[in-house]
Amino acid sequence: MPSSEAFPAHVFDARGLPPRVHDERIGGSVLVVEKDLPEGSVLLATAGVSRLPVGAGLPVELAVEVPHGQEGAGLIALRLVCDDVAHHRRTPPVGSPWRSSQPFLLGTRITAIVATSSRWGDSFDEVREADGTLAGHVRTLRLLTDGEAAVVATHGWDGLLERAGSLERLLDVTREGVVDGHVGPNAGGGDAAGSAAPAASGPPRDGSVVMLSRLHEQHPPRWLTFEDGVFHSVTGRESPEYMADSGNHTFWSRTSYLARFPWTEGFTSTAQEGQTAVFTDASGAFTLED
Repeated sequence: MPSSEAFPAHVFDARGLPPRVHDERIGGSVLVVEKDLPEGSVLLATAGVSRLPVGAGLPVELAVEVPHGQEGAGLIALRLVCDDVAHHRRTPPVGSPWRSSQPFLLGTRITAIVATSSRWGDSFDEVREADGTLAGHVRTLRLLTDGEAAVVATHGWDGLLERAGSLERLLDVTREGVVDGHVGPNAGGGDAAGSAAPAASGPPRDGSVVMLSRLHEQHPPRWLTFEDGVFHSVTGRESPEYMADSGNHTFWSRTSYLARFPWTEGFTSTAQEGQTAVFTDASGAFTLED
């Protein structure tokens, strides 16, 4: 059994950079650590996924690299895959994209996630005990467009890197994509063996994410809207200026949101596209806004 200290020590010490620990834990137990990289991007990594029970294989932690200002997108990826590990008791398959027919990041073309090696190799990807024994791995998540995911499914992550020309071209989640259209046989997501169609047990996407203001750390939700497959939660204390600052918003999985605000479950489990619920207390009662 791996030492309980091997994984958090590896994550906190990674790259020799000072960590910033997020206040909010994924699922109530998984820490998120953030580091500014000398390459100019931001690294987010988990500390606690390795303690989730899995059916086979060594334990893993998760990481994602995004440009400054896109930390929320990285958190969505971490939450989605953490939820999958917890619910299906499996680690993310390396090099096999999870693909959706619709973007899971609003306003982007990002429809897929794939777990890969990092840009730093074994020094980051392998977690070892003090005696050198391999305890597990850190899997780096990549956020991809459908065309990019099709390239990975056919030619692997290295094949996509070669086409992109540099890793930096694959970090910005607002990109149009580094390849045009679908690549390879059955890239549209059919049933042929070896295709990259979404696995039935892949990470949840429809209604699985809540975008909320950071005022929820002190105040409960008042308005909860379901739009484009994502819940949007506000407390009613946010000014227009506050809402206009992207740094005042974060993303939680629906599971984490319900753990914090359980009385909203009645609406989140029945919400229809475009509906807004108004809560006045924690009783669970709500009215639908016209």
